[in-house]
Amino acid sequence: MFKNASKATNRPKGNFIETQASAYLSRQGYRIVARNYAYQGGELDIVAQEGETLVFVEVKSVWNNQQGNPATRVNTLKQRKIWKTACHFLSTQKDKAPKGFYTPCRFDVLTARVYQKPLQFVHYKNAFEGNQVIPQI
Repeated sequence: MFKNASKATNRPKGNFIETQASAYLSRQGYRIVARNYAYQGGELDIVAQEGETLVFVEVKSVWNNQQGNPATRVNTLKQRKIWKTACHFLSTQKDKAPKGFYTPCRFDVLTARVYQKPLQFVHYKNAFEGNQVIPQI
């Protein structure tokens, strides 16, 4: 019960940061094509397009200086979930990824330390690669 209560409290914070992250990416020339795309326990926070490349962006934030580096939360398990969800996105969202698995894509991580003002993002482009050759969706 405590874990669910924590998630319920964190969702508005997550929505706020993801909205700010989307605005940041838009200012950098990205086109946002989807947000909060979920599949089998995985979620793509933001799917954006930069030129011909589809970018799957994981957004992480910390709200006080005791929480460490937010980028470290994108561990191997999290990467695997993002990758699997991205595979599902590529195979089912033909309007956004008409080339399917032939779509050029990459995985980015966007982090923020919300307690620091003004709000600034650190953008890790190509932060990790897919870890399997054949998607199991």
